[in-house]
Amino acid sequence: MAKLFIQELPSREEMHKTASELSAGAELDAWVLHSNLLFMKVATELEMKLDSLLSEYNLSSGRFTLLFLLRNTPGGMMPSVLAQKVGVTQATISGLLNSLEKANLIVRETHQKDGRSFVIKLTEKGDSTIKEIFPRWYPYIQTFWGQFAEEEKSNLDNLLERMVHSTSLQKAD
Repeated sequence: MAKLFIQELPSREEMHKTASELSAGAELDAWVLHSNLLFMKVATELEMKLDSLLSEYNLSSGRFTLLFLLRNTPGGMMPSVLAQKVGVTQATISGLLNSLEKANLIVRETHQKDGRSFVIKLTEKGDSTIKEIFPRWYPYIQTFWGQFAEEEKSNLDNLLERMVHSTSLQKAD
């Protein structure tokens, strides 16, 4: 599915005007709206770049995420654990795993302790695919983050960690 996003972001002044028109009398902070658009723009651009690269391998970012998780777990993982780690349902994980298995990037093996269950493991082809993608992806990320000084990166990390924590709290409500 195509990822759509505003290419020319409105100014803070334009956001203030729009917020005033749409607020139905409530006080809205145009800075919050503008900052959110900026954040979403950066995230969307990074995601689209990764998606473009992954499409060359017939992978989505979701499938790549599963391969990456499995690469760091040589003993494999049960589908339910994978679903929990990436925040999707069992039905969604099943579809993702089916496509990865058809591409011979993963294999399902019978669970050693519970013969009714199985674990998902990365195949040699899956591992070599990650090893091929990562060196092509990393220079882009390195260039992007390289524009920031170490102190700026540290400050941004702290802010992003607070944002992640805040979104986790909102899920719990």
